[in-house]
Parts: sequence; structure tokens; C-alpha cells
Amino acid sequence: MKYSMQTITILFTLAILSGCADSGAPYAAQPQSRDLLDLDSDGVINARDLCKQTLHGAKIDNSGCANSLNQVQEKTKVIMFDFDSDELSQESEAQVAALLKKLMELPAAKLLLIGDTSPEGSESYNHKLAQRRVDTIHNIAKKVGFPTQDIITQTFDQKDRTDTSISGREHRLIAVGQWQESGAEMMWTIFTSEQKSR
Repeated sequence: MKYSMQTITILFTLAILSGCADSGAPYAAQPQSRDLLDLDSDGVINARDLCKQTLHGAKIDNSGCANSLNQVQEKTKVIMFDFDSDELSQESEAQVAALLKKLMELPAAKLLLIGDTSPEGSESYNHKLAQRRVDTIHNIAKKVGFPTQDIITQTFDQKDRTDTSISGREHRLIAVGQWQESGAEMMWTIFTSEQKSR
């Protein structure tokens, strides 16, 4: 019995169609059990978000919580003494006291005092003068209540702590305030480099 090619094609098509589902019922919508909204717009849906009030623009982890940032901030102040003197005027002393009070308000505050002199005079005389200048600021710090265990002192001839950017014999006394700053690590934007340069 010979079948034509057209007949074989029709039989083959019918065989395939008979294997298809004969139910024409549409797909029933499934109720949504997860909250797929993202109310704080951090990219993590509410159902997975463990931190519901994420700071806008913060870098986040998979749970929607901001990456914390802890870093040491530093500010340098040069305190000028008169030539061959370890005393400050009342006005200068008040300014130093005010700066120390501000530093005390910051978390984990520390103070580095680097006594310095101009190059005139012998090394031993200049070392003693630099130490007296450090002691002057140290005493002001104690008066305002700055914790003495958080004060580090040195003189110009101790190179281990002097930052190269502030070293040099033209300075009279260098005070470096350090404190801990914490918050949320922020994502990079096109404005990030602008903000750092200001």
C-alpha cells in the first residue's frame, strides 16, 4: 500500500496534535504570598529586607542593610609660640582650649602633640624648649578635662611619629587631633569625586 507524501504529513500532524492537552482552561492566577515592593528603594524587596529604613544612596548587603563605615579622621593645627618661649598669650590659650573642647566631643578622640622649634640654638636646648611647649599644651588639655591617657607627646627629634607633610623646623608646635567617624558607606556617583575635592 502506497501512501502519498501528503497523506503521511497529515497523519503525522494529527498524531502530534492528539498528544496535546485538550483542556482550554486559562491559567489561574496564584495569590502572592511575598511582599515584592521595595519601600526604601534600596534594591532589596520588602520580603527579604532586614533594614526597612536604609539611608538613600548607601552601599547595602544582600539583606538590605547598609555597610557600616568606621574610619579615623585627622586634623592638624600649628600652634605658634613666640621666639624662644614656651608661653602662650591668654587669647591663644583660650583658642587652644576651645579647640580641645571641640575635639573632646568627637568619638574616640586622641591628641598628638609634636613640640618643635626654629633651628637656632643647640640640639639639647631646642629639645628642652620643644618639650616645655608640649607641656604647656598638655597642661591646657588637662585643665579642660581632656583624658591624659589619650594624649601622645613627642619632640621634633623623634621622627617615628612626625608625618612628612607636617615635619619641618619652621613650625613651633604641631597638634594633631584624631577621632573615629562612623556611618554608612555610600555608593559612588558621578558627584563623589567633586565632594571629596571640596
